[in-house]
Amino acid sequence: MRKIFKIYIRDLKTIARNPAAIVIMIGLSILPSLYAWINIAACWDPYANTGNLPVAVINKDEGSVFNGKNINVGNEIIKQLKNNKNIGWQFVDEWQANYGLNEGKYYALIEIPNSFSKELTSLTSVSPTKPYITYRVNQKLNAIAAKITNAAKNQLADNVKSNFIATVNNEAFKTLNDIGGKLNVDKSKILQLRDTAAEANNNIDSIKKVISDANSNSENLQNYLNKFKTSLPKLTEQINSLQKSTEASKELVLSTKQTVNNTASNLSSDLIQIQSTTQQFQNVVDSLRSGSSSSDSNTITSLLNQLTNLNESLSKIAINDINYLNSIDSVKPNNNLKNLINSLTDLKKVTDAQAGKINETKKMYTANSSKDNVDSSLDSLSATNNQLTSQASTASNIFYTGALPVLNSISDGLVVSLDNLNLILESTKVIVPQLDALANFGIASSKLSVEQANELSSKLSSIQQQLNELSSKMKDLNEKNLNQIIKLLEMNPNDIASFLSSPIDVNETDIYGSGIFGVGLTPFYSVLAIWVGSLLACALLSVECKNFDDGEKLTLKQQHFGKMLLFLSLSLIQSTIIIFGDKYILGVNPENFKLMLLFGLLTGIVFTTIIFTLVSIFGNVGKAIAVIIMVFQIAGSGGIYPIQTNPEIFGVLQPLWPFTYAINGFREAIAGPIWKNVYANINALLIFAFIFLIMVIFKKPFHKITEFMEHKFKEAGL
Repeated sequence: MRKIFKIYIRDLKTIARNPAAIVIMIGLSILPSLYAWINIAACWDPYANTGNLPVAVINKDEGSVFNGKNINVGNEIIKQLKNNKNIGWQFVDEWQANYGLNEGKYYALIEIPNSFSKELTSLTSVSPTKPYITYRVNQKLNAIAAKITNAAKNQLADNVKSNFIATVNNEAFKTLNDIGGKLNVDKSKILQLRDTAAEANNNIDSIKKVISDANSNSENLQNYLNKFKTSLPKLTEQINSLQKSTEASKELVLSTKQTVNNTASNLSSDLIQIQSTTQQFQNVVDSLRSGSSSSDSNTITSLLNQLTNLNESLSKIAINDINYLNSIDSVKPNNNLKNLINSLTDLKKVTDAQAGKINETKKMYTANSSKDNVDSSLDSLSATNNQLTSQASTASNIFYTGALPVLNSISDGLVVSLDNLNLILESTKVIVPQLDALANFGIASSKLSVEQANELSSKLSSIQQQLNELSSKMKDLNEKNLNQIIKLLEMNPNDIASFLSSPIDVNETDIYGSGIFGVGLTPFYSVLAIWVGSLLACALLSVECKNFDDGEKLTLKQQHFGKMLLFLSLSLIQSTIIIFGDKYILGVNPENFKLMLLFGLLTGIVFTTIIFTLVSIFGNVGKAIAVIIMVFQIAGSGGIYPIQTNPEIFGVLQPLWPFTYAINGFREAIAGPIWKNVYANINALLIFAFIFLIMVIFKKPFHKITEFMEHKFKEAGL
């Protein structure tokens, strides 16, 4: 730090000993402020001198007749413009105006056509023609002047429209004043007429209601009979369709009956077969008992397999019969059928138990068990078979006494039901023609009644419509309303016409600033002047630092920061002069002058840090970079035009420029600070300064390259 300040003190002494250096430093201190003040003063109040803008006016209006009076709106417009000093109106003929506009003598031209008054007064007729004013502008002279004259043209059109509406309404309300007097005299007669019309209308409503009720009943009967008559062919068609379905169903029922009969026959056969099978089973068991010691193994195995097959046959018969009976019971539930199903289910359980005992007997023969064990197993099989025989006998009794009559009853009932249905359908077909004749008679009678009622109702409706129109217009009419209407009609025509021509006045309030254009531009031009001051300093003064004469060596960082102190001091002087000049020379009165001075000094430090670092590291290339950054910031920082009006790329880059935060800081100080925004702008500027302060690490890598390029540039003699 000691060496850094030593460099700074050496630079100050060098300037103090050199008059030319003092002059340059003074010039560098003042020149940026002149840049800001001149631009701000030039734009201080540009709209105050618009009266010097020459605009040609041509009046070709031939006038018109309105309410028996000759009027010429064009002449009235000329009178108004002669008293209007906002624009430099030049009243010339058509040739002079067009020639002067083309030659650049006039910024714009306004022409009032010959039919202007005629078309304007046509707005009060049934076939209005919209009037027009010709406006031509010379964009080549100045784009802003074109916008100003265009605004003047629009204001002129609004004034003409407002004055015309006021004139027409004034005349209309003068006539209404006379009507209001007559209305006051006839007020009682009007109220009596309203009451009479309402009473007559109510009486007609009562008569129409009686006719409407009778007519409605006739129409309802007629509509019902028409619908009923229309449905008769469909009814006949549906009956025929049902009969066909019945015939088709007969075949299905007969087939179902045959199936039920077959089921009964099959059940009878199955029960006989079960009894026969149990007898065969017992014979095989007896054969095994009698020949268990003398027969060979193949014979015994064959007999045991026969037992298995016979038992499986019994089980299958029981399962099939149970399934048949369940299907019938699901359609036609019956307790007798359920009893037979339960009996067969019990028989099936016995066959399952017998299958287990057969397997045990097979194991005994395979294991050559003792004769006593084998005989005991065969006795168990005989007992189970006897149980099957008993269960089969029980099922047979249930079948013949209960289930078989039920099955026969089901099959016979299906055929009888279909015959009864067909008989009903035939009876219904006979009634259909009689219903059709009755409907025709009813329709004819109700139609005649409806026609007569409609004719009478139509005549009453015509009378009622006229009364309704009168009552509708007078329904809200009462003595209070009439008094208000009379009061309105007798009001001052001038006051009413003025209100209708311009019903709204706009109170404009500027919440920030004094409304002077130049004050709004002060932040931009002040910030730009501070940047220009730093750039001029780096362009005219050397950023290089030499070693001390006593041979004391300096590092690149010491040279950089030691030299930068001089430029920072100069920038602080420049910024201070600019800020004080804005206030005391131009007359800008900020809400917070201390904050404005703070932002001026902070902006000078940040801008000098940026530009000095660029020039110190990159030499002339750094100066070019600083100029390029300045160009982008002028267009993309939102200093003059809102950033939203610029191309999208400028809005994207706006947060990257230090101008953005410096200008916003000045605006906060001038218009009144919102401290959250103030702190955000200060932090952003400090971040820029910090980034470029740490960029000094690139000075060493680029030092030789920059020194080489500077040497070659000097050798070029440019």
